[in-house]
Amino acid sequence: MILSAIQLTRFSPEYLEPILLYEYLILIAFCFFLGLLEDFFKPSKKTNILVRLAITIGTLVLLFTSVSLKSTATIIFSIIMFSAFSFSVFLEIKQKD
Repeated sequence: MILSAIQLTRFSPEYLEPILLYEYLILIAFCFFLGLLEDFFKPSKKTNILVRLAITIGTLVLLFTSVSLKSTATIIFSIIMFSAFSFSVFLEIKQKD
């Protein structure tokens, strides 16, 4: 996945904006970090919420960037991801121990 992202930045088509690619890479990195934390470590509730908030903020930034670049597929994807991660933060906060 990382090699394909590097190849896309080097040999990217004209319609691919590099900023969108970098934002996708940051979003994927936060998601991997959350997965690693939940699988191998037992993070506290605050840490889990903070990582989910970082992912939510990343999807919101991706939404603003895609609106400014008028990328329809990325707008739809970021709206779906923003609503999904916002709901997961809500469920994490409301979850009773």
